[in-house]
Amino acid sequence: MRIAVCQAGVVFGDVEANLKTTLDALRKAEDAGAQVLCMPETFLQGYFNNEEDALQNSISLDSAEFKELLGEFGKFSPMLLLGLNELRGDRLFNTMVVADRGQLVGRYSKNYLVYDYFCRGHDFPVFEKDGVKFGIIICADSSYMEPARIEAMRGAQIIFSPHFNYIGHKGVDAHTNTVRSQHVARAVENEVYVIKANVVVPESVGEPFMGYPGVGVGDSFILNRQGIAVREAGIFTETMLVHDIPEEDLSGAKRRYHSASDEIIRQLFEEYESESFKNHQRKVSKYD
Repeated sequence: MRIAVCQAGVVFGDVEANLKTTLDALRKAEDAGAQVLCMPETFLQGYFNNEEDALQNSISLDSAEFKELLGEFGKFSPMLLLGLNELRGDRLFNTMVVADRGQLVGRYSKNYLVYDYFCRGHDFPVFEKDGVKFGIIICADSSYMEPARIEAMRGAQIIFSPHFNYIGHKGVDAHTNTVRSQHVARAVENEVYVIKANVVVPESVGEPFMGYPGVGVGDSFILNRQGIAVREAGIFTETMLVHDIPEEDLSGAKRRYHSASDEIIRQLFEEYESESFKNHQRKVSKYD
């Protein structure tokens, strides 16, 4: 399986510019012989810190506008994973769409949210391309074991992890290092390839992040099943990573978590159902 990952600059609120970047990336991925291309989180419109701007920069998957986009994507052979603000009725989701040769294959909506104007997605689908199964987690989803584990248990051999890491510059180093470590954990504990696609936003170019100047450094990478980086984009670079995942790394061999006993599973479920756990859960979406 040859996969491509795009690390690119994004223009807040400029669909035309971001679409051009996406189509250019599709063209490069096709020229490289990639079967799947992953773009960053909410790449089509950008990531906004208030509901009003996000709603103004959203799209319905039932709209004529989105059907036109599918037509543009269908001019290229790679399957496309593209992040966008999805309007579903009167509700807004942080969504990755999966499109293949001009057809909408499916979508994944982020579960662990930063802004409460989004609705949580509670579906964890697994997709397939040329016989290889993959799942998607979005940004903060990678900080928790459950989304990637569910998808791995459903057969995912690759986990794509699109990000929009645009944060206050004072915390960017610690955040970047922590995020990488969390991806290593997801790769090792599930024995899957984990692929991060992130944006590049120079400081002061985007809107403020929670009232402070923000910056997006990139640091996209491809980790193998041992959590070792086999491709890295670095920081503040706009580039595409292309990698061939060996056939032997896509086998359906038994994974470590398959050894969990019935008793471990029972106790885990018991803890999730406990009052002490429920009392510590944070309500992250006002629409829950």
